[in-house]
Amino acid sequence: MTRRRRWVRPVVITLAFAVVLGAATWVAPSLKSPEQVAADAAAPPPSLITVAAQRKTLVEKVLLRGKVEAGASIGVSAPVTGPNAVVTNVFVSAGDVLVEGKVVVEVSGEPVFPLVLPFPLYRDISDGMTGPDVHEVQKALRRMGYRVPGSGAFDAATQAALGRMYLARGYRLTQRSAPPAATATPAAGDPQEEVHPPVAVALSKAHVIRIDRPTRVISKVGVAIGDVLGQTAAPGAGESGGNGQSQALFELDAGPATVTAVVGQDQIGALRPGAAAEVIDDVGGTRSTAAVETVGTTPRQGSDGAPGYDVRLVFRGPALAPTPNHTVRVTVGDTTGAAPVLAVPITAVYSRMDGSTFVTVEDRGATTDHDVRVGGTADGWVAIVDPPTALTEGTPVVVGRAIG
Repeated sequence: MTRRRRWVRPVVITLAFAVVLGAATWVAPSLKSPEQVAADAAAPPPSLITVAAQRKTLVEKVLLRGKVEAGASIGVSAPVTGPNAVVTNVFVSAGDVLVEGKVVVEVSGEPVFPLVLPFPLYRDISDGMTGPDVHEVQKALRRMGYRVPGSGAFDAATQAALGRMYLARGYRLTQRSAPPAATATPAAGDPQEEVHPPVAVALSKAHVIRIDRPTRVISKVGVAIGDVLGQTAAPGAGESGGNGQSQALFELDAGPATVTAVVGQDQIGALRPGAAAEVIDDVGGTRSTAAVETVGTTPRQGSDGAPGYDVRLVFRGPALAPTPNHTVRVTVGDTTGAAPVLAVPITAVYSRMDGSTFVTVEDRGATTDHDVRVGGTADGWVAIVDPPTALTEGTPVVVGRAIG
């Protein structure tokens, strides 16, 4: 029993020491100085954000909303209107070229044909008349190959040539009785001779439509058989139909469709005539190419109240259909003919107080500033003019610093 007691006390002491030592070991790591606690709570040092310099073709793109508009055309009015001016035949269609003297329509069975004249005919021309209108008709007949004088008098030779022109087209020249000449009253008992009134040959002004030059192209025919010239089309009626028709016979030489838009002061400097563009009709799902034709120089107030400048574009590809009820998307600017340049993101260029600019190049964690001259910009990139030797394609440049 005595021997067993001797071993109990050392064991208890040893266990107590181990417990104290373990507690000290567990508590010690949690004991930090205030300085260490602050250092541990501080944000880590920022890391660099870099982007590699690239060779890019920089073309500033301008985004616009515009409208496709039909090209301007020349309207040709009917030479006669009224309840009896009924279209009885149409001999031409869109795309045809007007030929001087060729019948284009019939109105109430009478021919209507174009002549190249400096002014419209203002009267019916009949036997014995003289004047500038007669002279112009004689010139037109000569252009069509008929031998007529240039006297300015509607004489027998002119009437004969005009009659042949009508017959060649399946018609007869208008003839009407001339007013009887004044004669002396016959004496009583004198034999009465039967008097036949002379016939006067006349060119009716209702037969002639005036054009200013040959080779005019018909863009649209505005009448159809059965239309009454001079009547206003009934509500809901088409441009031609039996319900009536305006006086326009044709539209000639319609110009190409164009795109019109208005740009603000901040965009006008990026536009120039000849700049390429893409036109997209999001509603119709069609697209084409175009080019800037004109850029306005005088601002005007737009529909939103803000001042803007008119811009007109012409199609280089197939023209899109006019869009009176919606706009189309226009992107001006392409890379055609533009040479690639060394460029960096705009955010990589820094300015000093003296106005000079520099970029910061990163190399294995070290940074170096290099003075640069900048050029044009596009899509968030800027060209570097005469770049320093340390700045080449692929060189990482600092655009910011990330924290955390």
